[in-house]
Amino acid sequence: MSLHQQPFERGGMVPYRHPLQQPLLPYEKRLIQALGCSEEEYRQFAQEVERRVSERPEEYAHIPNIVGLPDGGLTLLAINVAVSLIFTAAAVLLAPKPPDFNNRRVRQKKLGGVQGRDIYTPTVGFDAAQDLAEYGQIVPIAFTRKETLPNGSTSGGLLVSPQLVWSRMKSRYSFQIAEMVMIVGQGPMDRPDLAGIFLGNNALDALYDDYFDFFYTSGEAAKSRLKGFHHRYGDFIGANLDNDEEAFSAPANAAQETTAFCGAFTPSSQTRFGVYSGVPNGTPYRPDWKIVSIPQGPLKATAERQKKNEQKKYVDQFLMDVHDKGGNAPQDDKEKDKEGSEEAGMPGTGTNYARRIGIVKHIRATDKFETTANHDVRKTSKNGHESWKDVKKEVFADVGDVIKILIGRGTQAIIPFGPSPGFDPVDLSDIRASIQSESARYDQLFAVGSTFMIGSLTWKVTKRRIEGRFDPDTGADGGQTITLKCIERWSAAQNRIGIVDEKAITKRSHVPYTKNDDAISEAFYPILRYELGTVKNTRACDVTEIGIKSQVWTKFNGITHFAPLPTPLKIADGNKEDISYTEGKISSYAHRISFFTIDVRPSNYDANVGRNNGWEGMGGGYLFAVVGDSPVDIYSSIQIKHPSRGQYEYRFRPFESSRITKGGQGGGERPVLSLDARGEQQSYQVQAPTYGTFQITTKGQLVQPRQFFVHKEMAAPPDVKSDDDTIVVSYAPTEQDTSRYEVQLLDCKALETEGSYEKGESIRFITRSNLFSKLTGIDPYRDNKTVGFKTTKEDFQYSRDADRKVFMRVHLSVVKQDMGHTSRNLWWEVDRYEVVRVEGNIGHNDTFVKTARTNNDVQFGFRFRLFHPNKFGEPESTSNRVFQRFSGVAEVSHYGDLITRSCDNGPEHEVIYVNESLAEEETPVYDGCAVAGLKLKSSDNFNQLDQVRLYLDQGLQVERLIDNDTDSQGNPIPAASNLLTDLLWYLVTNKDTGAGELLNSSLVDKAALTTTGRYLRANRLYWDDVIAEPINLRSWLAEQAAGVLCFVGLKNGKLNLEPALPYDSNYEINASEPVPISAMFTGGNIIEDSLEISWLELEERKMFKSAIIYRESQLNEFPEEKTLIAHYSGDQDLPIEQFDAPFITSDEHAQKVARYFLALRKYLTHTITFKTLPWGLNLEAGKFIRVATELSPYRPDNNGIVTADGTVVSVSELADGSHDVYFWQRRTGEAQDAVQEGSLEISGGKAQNLFDSVFSVKGGSHADEQIYQIEALDIDQDGIVTIKAGNYAVDSEGRSKIAIDVIDTAGAITLVGPPDED
Repeated sequence: MSLHQQPFERGGMVPYRHPLQQPLLPYEKRLIQALGCSEEEYRQFAQEVERRVSERPEEYAHIPNIVGLPDGGLTLLAINVAVSLIFTAAAVLLAPKPPDFNNRRVRQKKLGGVQGRDIYTPTVGFDAAQDLAEYGQIVPIAFTRKETLPNGSTSGGLLVSPQLVWSRMKSRYSFQIAEMVMIVGQGPMDRPDLAGIFLGNNALDALYDDYFDFFYTSGEAAKSRLKGFHHRYGDFIGANLDNDEEAFSAPANAAQETTAFCGAFTPSSQTRFGVYSGVPNGTPYRPDWKIVSIPQGPLKATAERQKKNEQKKYVDQFLMDVHDKGGNAPQDDKEKDKEGSEEAGMPGTGTNYARRIGIVKHIRATDKFETTANHDVRKTSKNGHESWKDVKKEVFADVGDVIKILIGRGTQAIIPFGPSPGFDPVDLSDIRASIQSESARYDQLFAVGSTFMIGSLTWKVTKRRIEGRFDPDTGADGGQTITLKCIERWSAAQNRIGIVDEKAITKRSHVPYTKNDDAISEAFYPILRYELGTVKNTRACDVTEIGIKSQVWTKFNGITHFAPLPTPLKIADGNKEDISYTEGKISSYAHRISFFTIDVRPSNYDANVGRNNGWEGMGGGYLFAVVGDSPVDIYSSIQIKHPSRGQYEYRFRPFESSRITKGGQGGGERPVLSLDARGEQQSYQVQAPTYGTFQITTKGQLVQPRQFFVHKEMAAPPDVKSDDDTIVVSYAPTEQDTSRYEVQLLDCKALETEGSYEKGESIRFITRSNLFSKLTGIDPYRDNKTVGFKTTKEDFQYSRDADRKVFMRVHLSVVKQDMGHTSRNLWWEVDRYEVVRVEGNIGHNDTFVKTARTNNDVQFGFRFRLFHPNKFGEPESTSNRVFQRFSGVAEVSHYGDLITRSCDNGPEHEVIYVNESLAEEETPVYDGCAVAGLKLKSSDNFNQLDQVRLYLDQGLQVERLIDNDTDSQGNPIPAASNLLTDLLWYLVTNKDTGAGELLNSSLVDKAALTTTGRYLRANRLYWDDVIAEPINLRSWLAEQAAGVLCFVGLKNGKLNLEPALPYDSNYEINASEPVPISAMFTGGNIIEDSLEISWLELEERKMFKSAIIYRESQLNEFPEEKTLIAHYSGDQDLPIEQFDAPFITSDEHAQKVARYFLALRKYLTHTITFKTLPWGLNLEAGKFIRVATELSPYRPDNNGIVTADGTVVSVSELADGSHDVYFWQRRTGEAQDAVQEGSLEISGGKAQNLFDSVFSVKGGSHADEQIYQIEALDIDQDGIVTIKAGNYAVDSEGRSKIAIDVIDTAGAITLVGPPDED
């Protein structure tokens, strides 16, 4: 009732007290009955006695003194009832079984690996980047303290997995660098030893110092951002940093390194890109060249003619007829044939044989117009041998057009040159076998639905004339025809493909001679499989940095080494001088260059709208290229600065050889950017027509593809007697253009500590924009400039030194970028710094610092490098006898498998990481966190970027409630701890990550925690583990408490952790003295009908073997998981219940917990709940009481069943004889009987009656006196106390049976393991 409820008989607001009338206890009711008085008379008598009592003898000190109040209320004196609750072992552990720590997630383990290399691979990289920690994840609490135990062993120590909050990958040509910033946990926390730092399972100290840098800050300082002075171990890069220099930075503004956020990830799909599995488009086949000398002296005329006939396999007969050293050519001074063979010098670059594959028809989609190529005869020799021209044709193609590819029509003649009397025929069966093998292999590539690249267009196979496998032996008459349809065009202007004359690919003898420009080269629009790589931003960012792994090479496999071949003149002269030449062979790797470009679109683009699914090429820049000459991985990277902060998708699209060698790319003269992490930084802007201006930054050099067209191994010395076109074999090296200068911005940093900047801090995006607004007098936002507006800052000059001056011009453009703290969204972006002129004593590779001051009076230094750009070399060597003109760039070859390439079996490039960086409005400082940083160079030992792990022998420094040191002011000095009580005190008082903002420290019983801490220390019950997930403090603590033989209490609103077992004056577990009894309850002081008993289910009381899984942690080593199995003697065949307790780190602790869990299961059987009055009570949760009362005759452990054959199934075995029972028999198809009483007869262990029944053995009502431990105590508004208590087993002397079994001096419990104790 309300304290101010209006009574009916009085008006106004008056205090109202509800008269307190306590219920009568059972013994009082028996007194009333014996006296024959009424209940009202008894209550009046009791009140009168209370009024007359004035003095109380000393012996009545424990009897309540009840004093009446004027308003009819009562005051109860000498009563101490703490409203309280504990999470005892019975409450927590036995519902239904001891705690299962497996459900706790206290660690994050993340992480992942890379495949090994072959013997040709001296380079190495990382396979995958780790994932960043998720936003909102809590900072872990690493709680541990290494202890030496009395037996000489140790406990404590943690191997933690720090959370990755910043990551960046870098490419350095032959290796990679991984940079990671990690939150180790809440600080302060001492740094690990070098021997305790692991990457995966490998210790970092196994590496040479010049392969890594490790940074660490304990978190004790206000700011935990890593700087140069935080460098602790290694000598890779970090040792060279200035003390105040940022240890980890990323590009965010015009490719400058700043304190930007960066996150690296490894794409999981569509990462490989490039062309592969090249199919020749009419490119003729040539056998490996062989010199067939015809020395005149040793040979007879017949033998000479035989040798000359053999030359036809390698020398076109047209050239034999027309070349002066062909063997059939007219003499200089007369017109008669030279029938002799001394002039057979083997001119030309080889006889061509029909490859029997090529594009023979193009059908335009708009009007079905068909285009084919038809050769013409350029010239016929006097012996009737032809030279052809126009064997190929270029046509424009578009989406929807159709082409026909012919494969395997006709077969190569084995004896094409005709048998001559007396001569052995020239056998070409090897050539025929090679061509037919190729035809079968190529046919398998053209499955319906497969796609190919030809030029700048992609095509899909829509039809096969022979649907199944094509057999060149049986299908040569008609051959195989493949129909393809154009599905995408990547260039509006360069959309040509090549078709070839059908006769040029089906000629049975050989393909007639064609001059260089008429020949179908290996780079004539080959038909290529391809893969497109795609990268999609996972977040809006300023810069996307993409790491690429490439393997690019050409290999000569025992082919003739053409460079030292003798000229036709020299061979002819050798014939005359009886010199026989033998060609040399080459088996080695050589250079190759591979090309690609990048397309872009917004990541949320609707692919169903627009052309090419929204992809736009980034024009105005360079093609990218990778040059390699061995089967090793080449690591490079490309930075892309976005027009504004946003999410984009990038597509890596390969360029094939025909687009490079033809006019569209200037015949190889137009520069491309060869990626090379060893090279100079290159930065330029490119334009996507719809999406804006992007800035590309990478390392490498500009090269001309033509420099790589020809392998010197394929170029023979020039033939002075030939009229073939001269081809450039090599060019002079690229050299500096000393006529002009360019600059590279290295960094821009604050030169002083001022305002929001610290000295050495990189300039922020907004600050730089505002600086150029000041310098140009134009504010893009206030002056309403549009995105893309451009201007220049003239006279941006360096002239601090009188004899060193650099005059520059800054090109600026307006970009849009939303910032959270301001409505301004238009800013200046630097396009480039242009050198106008240079004066004085400054030159190539010199650096200088141009200073500028902002409106906020912060001075910044722009540090530049001055350098001469390169210019391309001129042709250095030429030849008119090049056996393969484009072997350094083409995807196919005249010589089949004698020349192989890195693109033969798969794409040459792969995206291996993506860095996403963005400028931050405020630089994170990681307050109060222990932070680690790692820079790691990939190596053979560390080629798998796995989870970083740190061994900590001292965890988070907290206030220790015992054994705590103090400073000169008496304040506690934080130190590492391993007591759960210290952790609890930290969690409830710390306002950053604990519950200090929600809880007042006065709500925690600090004195009780201190006492329990002494109990934990005395019994070596330590807690060494990590909290890495959000927790409910009370329930989490209840789960942990049992593992240190404690329980959680809540008394009068105060949280505490108390020992679960009795302890002596030294706080050690006490199994030798009776447990203290605080009160006794009987039928006399338990309110009538309030006593309830709850038995645990039988399933929950079955005994088991306890298996404790814990860890043993040696200093700077991986923890060893150990398992201890415990069981009562004779219970070795019971099932095992497993308990994962990673916070236990000693054998002794594990043994105590294992015994404790067994004892709980053995002795805890039920709980009781009853009500009583508070008179004379001095109780609280956790105290022991004695209860003597009559309990219900029903006990679940008295139950059992009798099967149809008399088998008795019960918890307790029934002896032979007669047993009084309650029973119920199930009668199938009949009315069921009610529960009845009867006698169960047992003989020989089998029931003789009551078949198919459930029974309960009568226990009868009985007086029972047991010890209980109070679990919960509450008092209601009427003063009624409710007590809930669990039974607590004691022996005849009142000692705790649980404590006796935990100490187990009698050896009642058998321990098996850990292994070193077997």
